[in-house]
Amino acid sequence: MRQDDFEIRFPPQLGEDREFLRERVRYLFIGGWVGVFASISMSIIEFPRIGLIRIFPALLFAVVAPVLLLQLHRHREDYRRILTRFSALIFVQQVMGSLMTFNEVLMLLWYPVFPLTYFFLLEYHQALRWNTSALVIIILGYYLFPVLNGIPAVPFSEFLSAVLAYAVSVALAGYHYRLVHLYQTRLKKEALFDNLTGALLRKAGLSELTRRMAQTDRRPDVPLFVALFDIDDFKRINDQDGHQSGDRVLAAVAEATRRTIRKGDTFIRLGGEEFLLVFSGNSFDQVRSLAENLRQRIEKEIQLSDGSGVTVSIGLTQYKIGESLSELLHRSDQLMYDAKASGKNQVCWQEPRTGPLIPAILPETDPPFPS
Repeated sequence: MRQDDFEIRFPPQLGEDREFLRERVRYLFIGGWVGVFASISMSIIEFPRIGLIRIFPALLFAVVAPVLLLQLHRHREDYRRILTRFSALIFVQQVMGSLMTFNEVLMLLWYPVFPLTYFFLLEYHQALRWNTSALVIIILGYYLFPVLNGIPAVPFSEFLSAVLAYAVSVALAGYHYRLVHLYQTRLKKEALFDNLTGALLRKAGLSELTRRMAQTDRRPDVPLFVALFDIDDFKRINDQDGHQSGDRVLAAVAEATRRTIRKGDTFIRLGGEEFLLVFSGNSFDQVRSLAENLRQRIEKEIQLSDGSGVTVSIGLTQYKIGESLSELLHRSDQLMYDAKASGKNQVCWQEPRTGPLIPAILPETDPPFPS
């Protein structure tokens, strides 16, 4: 599969490593079919000895897993849900095995394998929860098995050894994946976010914007807006108060921005003193009001050494279905420069769809800053 085709059919989440995702999915195909072959082989070997009912847990995987692998092949954009379905299949196998085959020592041999499977298929914290639930089910199943089947389960010493092996496997795998999770989180943070402002870095931010544009193409009823803004006279700030003061201004502007935007909005540092905000699901009037609130908040709350306020110029526009990223950024950039040319410290917007460019400072009667 070509790289471009893979990225289209397996859309990665923000910060998800594409090569890691590619290997994970490839291994799932290989491991899934190996598991199907092993389940069928075990069922054929054990059927003459224990009958159809007791080999049903193994047959279940042999029947359902190919369906899930086919779904993964046809609907690769849903691969995360399919991984969860694989986990559910294995969990059901464990429940059925506990209730139907606890008299077979062979079943106990698989216990150290199950925790690794959950950690492979799920995120770290999900895997811990699923393993804990499975361990509880196994312990309950051991005591329910004689009641439901009228025959004794495996000796308690063998059961205890298997449970301890399961717990040790969870502990070791959990410790390993915890370290990997922490390391990946740290690397992801360094790769995605600007240390000074906490905003998404340009590459990661524009990748997220591209993803949101594709979503809007599929759902035109959910509009997408971008606001590009730049700190006015930032070179003068650096020259007047020094670069450390400039850094403090950048951090303060970022903090004011985070306190103004909503949880679902995206905050990107394009470079230097230039930032980009991405909004979706709002009306144009709501977004325009939010941009004006941001402009006012920055001017009011951030002061320079000479007592003057820091100001920003903002260019606001709506994404047009089907346009390119460069076209959208060029239009918002032009609006921002129109705001600067009109006197700075204002919001310049383009009416939705085809409206004219309108530089404006909204009246002071606009809604107050959000709390």
